[in-house]
Amino acid sequence: MASLILAHVLLAAWGAVRQSVTFDENFHLPSGMLTAARGEFRVSAVNPPLVKALAGAAALAAGARVPSDAALGAGEQGEVGIAFMRANADRYQRIFVAGRLVIVLLSALLALAVWQWARRLWGPRGALVALGFYAFAPEALAHAGVVTMDLPTALGFVWSLMAWQAFVTSGRWRAWGATALAVAFTFLVRFTAVFLPPLLLLLAGAQLARRRVRAPRRMWLGYGLLVVSTLVALQIGYLGHTTFDPLRAWQFDSHVFQSVKARMPGLRLPLPDSYVAGFDRQAVESQSGSTPSYLFRTVHREAPLAYFPVALAAKWPLGFLAALALLVLYATQRRPRVRRALWPMALVALFLWIGMFLGRLGIGIRYVFPIVPALAVLLGALASQRPGHPAWWRQAALALVAVQAIEACAHAPWHLSFYNALAGGPERGQWIVNDSTVDWGQGLIALREELARRGIKRVHLAYHGTAEPSVYGIDYIPFRGGSPGPESDWIAISSYYFVGLSQRMMLREGRTAQPIQLDFKPLWGRRPDAMPAGCMLLYRLR
Repeated sequence: MASLILAHVLLAAWGAVRQSVTFDENFHLPSGMLTAARGEFRVSAVNPPLVKALAGAAALAAGARVPSDAALGAGEQGEVGIAFMRANADRYQRIFVAGRLVIVLLSALLALAVWQWARRLWGPRGALVALGFYAFAPEALAHAGVVTMDLPTALGFVWSLMAWQAFVTSGRWRAWGATALAVAFTFLVRFTAVFLPPLLLLLAGAQLARRRVRAPRRMWLGYGLLVVSTLVALQIGYLGHTTFDPLRAWQFDSHVFQSVKARMPGLRLPLPDSYVAGFDRQAVESQSGSTPSYLFRTVHREAPLAYFPVALAAKWPLGFLAALALLVLYATQRRPRVRRALWPMALVALFLWIGMFLGRLGIGIRYVFPIVPALAVLLGALASQRPGHPAWWRQAALALVAVQAIEACAHAPWHLSFYNALAGGPERGQWIVNDSTVDWGQGLIALREELARRGIKRVHLAYHGTAEPSVYGIDYIPFRGGSPGPESDWIAISSYYFVGLSQRMMLREGRTAQPIQLDFKPLWGRRPDAMPAGCMLLYRLR
């Protein structure tokens, strides 16, 4: 068990060191540093502050500088990110690696939770198989190495369900304490946590129906106390910054909050002000049609229902997909044992419903990341230590763990751009799904090294990201369309721009005011001379 977690940590840390700052990190980490240094919660409030503040504290310990108030401007997250980049240009990568190591540690805790939950359900052998599938999941390794909220969200949900299941079935207050901590953690990480209380209630009801609850009255009392402990945790997490103003005094942008305000203008929410404001902003960004989606060379106004099934089939390793197919076969033959799988299956169903039907955010499979550890727990059933369990199930599961490990290690440390062999790797897979699924701005270090290897001093560059490339020592001419000039015989293109998606471009003076869409069709028929980090395409022009 320890060796598998260590392997996971080493692979994730390798990615954390090698990847340049990704798109969202340039918002999250500066926000977290402001929270840790000044108790400021308003910057990038679209996510609660706990993990951002932990990563920010690590960055401060690594020598990060906090810009002056004048440099921070109006406090818009993009402006703040640029101010932090300029203030820390000489140590930029170092402070982000420090913050990323916090996420690596959280991923190790999630790996431990997967092992513990699977051990409870399937025994020691099943726990090792489950841990193997999580430890070598390219998606887990990718998000363990960046300061974003996708992996901490998964940790919160897995930990909450595992602890709540223990409390419901045993009635022990120690298990309730673990649940209270897990739920509080989840609410202080992601607004998706609002789906957690109804999920816990639904699962408790299912246990009651099956007469698997040891102390029903204690269970209902524990559920009620979770409401109190979570509200207290939010007040602590936001340092008590709560005005309790009625909704009529608020200015909301999202349809959901505007509707609640119209119906109950006098309602006073017992929630921190920045939590409410951030939730409102997140609701705006999640509204139908607010973010375009890319699938099979076509840009859609909102994610098609096929987006996540297709994206997962292309992005998950073949060993993992084959194991899921084997699990379906196992379930048809051993139904009584599969009943134990209700709780992790509920987590899978919840996030697929959120991704496919509610949020419809088809800009990356990271939005359904919590299903990866949940499915890993389920795959532990293949090695269940139960009487009459044929050994070949366990042997097949171990073989598929080994296949997945080989796939993950072969693409290390560039797990963000991983596509399986059937999808054709990054070069072909980028035409299936794109955005944060492959190109999140993580390729500047790899590009710099490729340019040095080829002796290229200067390059035309169309870069999709929020880090300014010269911070990484890249001498470039921003490519904004037209014919490349004589300054360089080479052009480097982010996959995001290459397939035809549009976004504001980061330049030396800051991000462009409007999104830029570029036409690279003349290059579509050519193989790139190199593909650094699996997300940048390098072409020789002359």
